[in-house]
Amino acid sequence: MSKTYPHSEYYRDRRSEHELCCDFPGDELFINGLHAMQVHFYNNGTNIEIPVLRVMNTAHYLAAYMFSTTCSGDQLEYDALANISLGRDKRMFKVAIIVLAAMLQRTEGMRARNCRSMLLDNRDPDFDEGVTLYDRFLRSAEKQFAEESFLIDTNTLIAQLREKEEIIARQTTEIQTLNYTLTTMQQQMTQINIGTQNNNCTQIGTQNIITNNYYYSTSSPQAEAPRQEAHRQPEDVQPVDTSFFCTDRFTADIIEKNLREAINGASSKADACRRIMALETYGYLRLSNVKDERKAELINPFAMPKLTFTGDDFRKARNS
Repeated sequence: MSKTYPHSEYYRDRRSEHELCCDFPGDELFINGLHAMQVHFYNNGTNIEIPVLRVMNTAHYLAAYMFSTTCSGDQLEYDALANISLGRDKRMFKVAIIVLAAMLQRTEGMRARNCRSMLLDNRDPDFDEGVTLYDRFLRSAEKQFAEESFLIDTNTLIAQLREKEEIIARQTTEIQTLNYTLTTMQQQMTQINIGTQNNNCTQIGTQNIITNNYYYSTSSPQAEAPRQEAHRQPEDVQPVDTSFFCTDRFTADIIEKNLREAINGASSKADACRRIMALETYGYLRLSNVKDERKAELINPFAMPKLTFTGDDFRKARNS
C-alpha cells in the first residue's frame, strides 16, 4: 500500500467512515458512491482497490484548503496536493479529485462553481468518464451544502487562536497596569526624597551648598549615562523587514513567534515553505502577491542560521 501523509491544520483526518458521517452528515452519499464504484470495478474485472477513508479525507482536506484560501485557478496545485496526500498513487489522486468535484457540484456559492470548473477543465477522456461514472452511483443529487460545512476544523483552530490572543491581551494589560503602578510609586518616593533634602538644605547655608551640589551630581548626565547605555542597541544589529506582517490583526511578537515555530518545527525546506505559506491563510502574513525570490529575502532573517531559503525552495514546495 502506498505511503500516505497526514494533513495540515486545515483539516484533521477522521479515523473511520462513521466519524466522517458524524462530522459531515452529507458524506454518506459520497462514501456509498465510492463503495458502489468499487463493486463496479470488481464486476468488470478491474483490479483497483479504493481506500475509501483516505480518499474521503483527501477530498475534505482539498475542500478545506480551497475554502480557506483564495482559489488560485491552478489545477496542477490541487492535483499535486491530492497526489502527495495519497502517497503519490496516480490512480487514487484522480478519484479524490472526482469526489471533490461531486462535493463542489452540490455546494452553494459562486466560488464552489468556479473551483469545480477549474478542477475539471481540459481533463483526459478517462478522467471525464470517471466523473460521469461516479455521478451515476450517487443516488441523490438534491443534497446541498454550504462552504462552512467543510471548514469545521479551520473554524475550531481560529477560535483557539482567538482565545489564546485574548489571554495574551489580558496578560499584557495586567503587566501594563503593574508597570504604571510601579512607576507612580517610584515618582512619589522621589518627590518625598527631594522634599526631605530641600528641608535639610535650608537649615545651614554651607550644608545647603554641599547638599545641593550632591543632589545635582546624582542627577547629572554622567550619572544617567549607564542607564542610557543599557538601552542602547548594538550598532551592527540591522532592522528586520516586517512589512509583510498583518499587524492590523495580530501583534508583531505573536506573528514572529508563529513564523519561527513554523520554520523550526519543519522537517525540510519544502515543509517549512508550506508552513510559512499556510500562515497567510490564518491572516498572519501577506505574501501571496510577492515573488518567490522576495519571499526568501523576507523570511531568511527569521530562519538563519538554521535555514537559508531561495525562490526555488518556495516554487518546489508549491509544485511538490
